Amino acid sequence: MMEKILENIKIEKIARNFLEAPYKLNRIHEADAELIDLGKEYDKYLAITTDALVEEIANGLYDDPYLIGWMLVMSNFSDLAAVGAEPLGILISISYPSAQDEAFMARLAKGISDACQELKTFVLGGDTNEGREFLFSGCAVGLVPRKLTITRLGAKPKDKLFLTGGAGLGSIFAFLKLSKQDFPFLDGFYQPKARIEEGKIIRKYASCCMDTSDGVIHTVDTLMRLNRCQFVLNDDWDRILHPIASQLCQIRNLPPWLALAAVHGEFELCFTISPQNEKELLIEAKKIGWNPILIGEIIDGHGVSIMTSERLVPVDTALIRNISETAGSDPNVYLKKLIEIALKAAI
Repeated sequence: MMEKILENIKIEKIARNFLEAPYKLNRIHEADAELIDLGKEYDKYLAITTDALVEEIANGLYDDPYLIGWMLVMSNFSDLAAVGAEPLGILISISYPSAQDEAFMARLAKGISDACQELKTFVLGGDTNEGREFLFSGCAVGLVPRKLTITRLGAKPKDKLFLTGGAGLGSIFAFLKLSKQDFPFLDGFYQPKARIEEGKIIRKYASCCMDTSDGVIHTVDTLMRLNRCQFVLNDDWDRILHPIASQLCQIRNLPPWLALAAVHGEFELCFTISPQNEKELLIEAKKIGWNPILIGEIIDGHGVSIMTSERLVPVDTALIRNISETAGSDPNVYLKKLIEIALKAAI
């Protein structure tokens, strides 16, 4: 029996108090965004999601108002990208101290505006309040064709596992920012983009999809649990990792796969696809200048493993995910625990 995820237990304790909506297609944990059936007369489902920036502000991970605005938008639309939705827009809720200066709010609004323009979408409305602390929340909405719906369910043995782009940048950014370490590219290198256009292609060919906003290991563990298969990652780290993530792992002498393990990720999409559909997806991806990265495969069994040149190494993904609940917000303690896991696995 697999070890339970502490965060999921908390979510399920809250969710069990609510009535289940009869027009919602997905159940809890089964999709990045909620899929709503508007009625048989409509050829599209409504996709809706909400995300807030709380811990990231409280612990100083995001302190630039422009980045806060950018991330607020992208974090919400990344969930829509993972279900292949076409954005309609976003609602924004902001609570801020009454003494907050206008320059900060202007930079925040600029980040929100630029992110929306990048995705060719809009702020539809929202709410503002004054309070003792900051609170930033969004609710993104979009539409998905009925016949092209994709969720976190559907992976099966022999499927291949892909990422939309190099991963690990979010983990590296969080490590450097929270541990207050200098790095040549720290300013401005982390400004991830929701993969909306890629999601529209993925929905045509893939068997399941989820974003990497909480890190690749978190994503793969979730997909493994939902699909009851074994997910095997390749150890081709130079190909899988973002170049900056790979560079920092080399400089700091860190096991490269740890850049995929931290709970702060980016907005790549992780998806599975059958060998029969792979060629068509790659052809269409090439037309928009996108090169999906093959990171592994799905086989019979359970769990997550890494295939090295010598052996198949099981990874305790439950332990990795639960560290964020048990280690607190100290990045050094968090990293120490991750390294202990890496040493034990001998990867």
